[in-house]
Amino acid sequence: MGRYHIMLTYFKGRQRVVQVMDFSGAQMITFTMDELENDEMPVELKKYIKTIEKEINEGRWDYWKRI
Repeated sequence: MGRYHIMLTYFKGRQRVVQVMDFSGAQMITFTMDELENDEMPVELKKYIKTIEKEINEGRWDYWKRI
């Protein structure tokens, strides 16, 4: 397994939020897909998300809270 692993995605308003586990840094990273182009985001994380972007947008990891 690599450094990053996607945990879940969900919508906050109209923006898709992504939560990724950073195993090397022992932290969860939460960001919107719009923030993917942000210069502050690690290059390795950007590359990882780009490889699975289609599946993210198709909703593979979407979390739906049922009330």
